[in-house]
Amino acid sequence: MRLPRVAAGRLFALLTLMMVGVLAATPPAAAHAEFISASPGPYDIWNTMPASVSVTVSEAVQPGSATLVITNLTGARVDEGPTQISQTDPATFSVRLLSGLGPSVYTVTWAVVSADDGHFTAGTYYFMISYHDGTLPGQFPQTGALDIRQPISPIDVALEAANFVGFAVAFGGTILVAFLWAPLGSSLEPSEQGGPAEGLRAILRFARWGAVLFLGAVAGLWIENLILLPPASAAGIFGSTFLLARAMQVALGGTMVVLFARVLARMRPPAAFQDRPWEFLPLVFLGFVVILLEVATSHSSTAQGWWPLAPAANAVHLYGAALWVGGLLTILRARRWLRAPTPPAFSRELLAMFSRFAFLGALLVVSAGILLGVILVGTLSGLLGTAYGWVVLAKGSLLIPMVAIGAWNRRTLRREATADRPESEALERLGRNVRAEAVLGAVVLVLAGLLVTISPAAAPQPANPNFLLEATDGGLYAIFHMNPAPATPGSYFVDLELYYAGNGTPFFGGGNGTMTFLLDGGNSSGVTLALNGPHDNHYWVDSNALDRAGTWQIQAHVLGPAGTPVVLTFAVALHS
Repeated sequence: MRLPRVAAGRLFALLTLMMVGVLAATPPAAAHAEFISASPGPYDIWNTMPASVSVTVSEAVQPGSATLVITNLTGARVDEGPTQISQTDPATFSVRLLSGLGPSVYTVTWAVVSADDGHFTAGTYYFMISYHDGTLPGQFPQTGALDIRQPISPIDVALEAANFVGFAVAFGGTILVAFLWAPLGSSLEPSEQGGPAEGLRAILRFARWGAVLFLGAVAGLWIENLILLPPASAAGIFGSTFLLARAMQVALGGTMVVLFARVLARMRPPAAFQDRPWEFLPLVFLGFVVILLEVATSHSSTAQGWWPLAPAANAVHLYGAALWVGGLLTILRARRWLRAPTPPAFSRELLAMFSRFAFLGALLVVSAGILLGVILVGTLSGLLGTAYGWVVLAKGSLLIPMVAIGAWNRRTLRREATADRPESEALERLGRNVRAEAVLGAVVLVLAGLLVTISPAAAPQPANPNFLLEATDGGLYAIFHMNPAPATPGSYFVDLELYYAGNGTPFFGGGNGTMTFLLDGGNSSGVTLALNGPHDNHYWVDSNALDRAGTWQIQAHVLGPAGTPVVLTFAVALHS
């Protein structure tokens, strides 16, 4: 009996290279709608009431999902609604405020569903409108500047885990049949094909159930997300990468189930090995397309600077996991057909070839996983100090014994090939090892389902780069800048621009000026510093006077148009 391996191996390598090339061209996406900025922003203190409040997140918002609720000190709602998504930036949404509002501390509560991954994100922050003379109507709550909530849904985790397990079984089973089991079985004598033929049909039934599980999981994720849209916004499906990708996966999953049924119907005894393995290629192709769609809704391209390396690495990671873990689960299902009366040479050769396939899958999983860890975790503190990092560590800790068991199996196969002992003993020992490795692999896939529901440790951080305040007094209109935007105690560069209040032209006659930093309730005397300038209509000072958390009143003392002193008052809040 001559067992073919070269033709199937070359075809498999060619398909792998084609898949990697296509994946490198995958368009960038993002995941989890991380808070980026707002206007007014967290802890901003303005002396004029804005007409609206807007929030910008890290990627496109699913149409119909954004909500912004603005309340005052008494808890009364002061927005007009409804929340609108920007026509020019799908990651920005806003709501108009009621007219006639005055000084108060306002609470902003926002919530969105990501158009890229379907995950829900919400948050709360505060801003304040001061009186015209700079006095404050109240104090900010003693909480963090920004409260962001990304609840983990057990249903989402279960569906994502079922998605990965089901696809790994369907795709891994297809690879095993197309490139190992069917080519080896077709080389057997007709009298030897009975057991392998039964095993082939069992594997195909197992892979079909994997496709059914995958179909049910992606359909559940699609339906769960779709019901978050109001009925009038159902057309927003076409504005959501997540909904479109999941809808396509539902169609692909249904197609895979049908194709498995058709292949099973054609492989009734005694025709199991009469067809060539080419008939499995449509299922292999559909598996590659499913991986592309998984990448389109994944975390892998959150950092745009890593495209196309990050999505390609993620796709290779998914492909390796399906090849390795899906193949292990399939071997575990088919182990009874690797014993007598199946020819021992068939079983030995199959396991030897699968060992090489599993080694390739493990190599892809580990190498791509390390790269994804660098991209999505970013730092050691992200690995050790975030939920995402902990799950990555748990996943990695399970891969170590899996690799060790796989290496032991390869060594055992090589040793048993020359040992003078019964084949049944070797196969039984390998079966136990495969069972342990497959169980660990299934747990890894469940952890992968948890990972996709958690925001990456290297997610975009909040920022309000365009911080400025305005004030008018004594015929002057002033624009006040701080760099960086006020957040925590530290050193800040303060810049002041002066204009005539009547016509908005630059005011050049200010003379020398000072700036006083007064912490509300903290230092009644304040800290007064001389301003640099004026240079044209600019003053500036670089100071570490803002050295404590709390609300600071900052008073700029300059000479106005009539040569009389003018006091321009601003307020900023710092938090711990």
